[in-house]
Amino acid sequence: MFEARYEEWLHRQKRSLRGEARRRLAEGHSHNEKLFVETVWYPAIGNFDDLYAEYEVRSYKNGCYYMDFAYLRPPYRVCWEVDDFSSHAKNLNRRTHEYHLDRQNELVLDGWIVFRISLDKIRERPRACQQFVLQSMGKLFGLTAMDTPSRSLALEQREIMRLARRLQRPFTPAEASICLGVSDRYVRELLQELVQLELLEAAGGRVRIRSYRLTEYGARVYIP
Repeated sequence: MFEARYEEWLHRQKRSLRGEARRRLAEGHSHNEKLFVETVWYPAIGNFDDLYAEYEVRSYKNGCYYMDFAYLRPPYRVCWEVDDFSSHAKNLNRRTHEYHLDRQNELVLDGWIVFRISLDKIRERPRACQQFVLQSMGKLFGLTAMDTPSRSLALEQREIMRLARRLQRPFTPAEASICLGVSDRYVRELLQELVQLELLEAAGGRVRIRSYRLTEYGARVYIP
């Protein structure tokens, strides 16, 4: 599911760009940037709304700066940067050091909020990065853990998610029905809604689903 949404997100941006901006998106958005959205942004936020890759901004020196990611949601403009220590250290000299400082200072002066996350941390501690993203969104936009998908669920659906997390295997509607003490028909309605939210997926059965399991997304974002 992530790959399909990721490709759709990139394609939608490419269609709206021309010239250098389009080339930068095609060439500048590489493995490191994809790793950020795949292991940090998407698991934490659950969508790509208001997020733009290789975003172009004009500099005061009549040139352009390109951000790894821009999150444009009123009233704030947020720049997210993925910093690779090895490439930065290898290419760093007095000129490039000055350039990076000028770039960040100009962005801040122009009203941008700039967050930088190291590539090593994304690789080694993606969950900590997810938490930082959520904390940042909460600070700026009033989003908290209560706004994650798990907190918007009905009580019975939260119980189903707890069951799925506890079992760590596919489970049947009958098991969920016994756990909740509700009818099979009602529990199937709850399960179908969780599938539509991409928190659960079918684990058995084609015409009539016989068992369900947590999706990768559900396992990441569900907060008991």
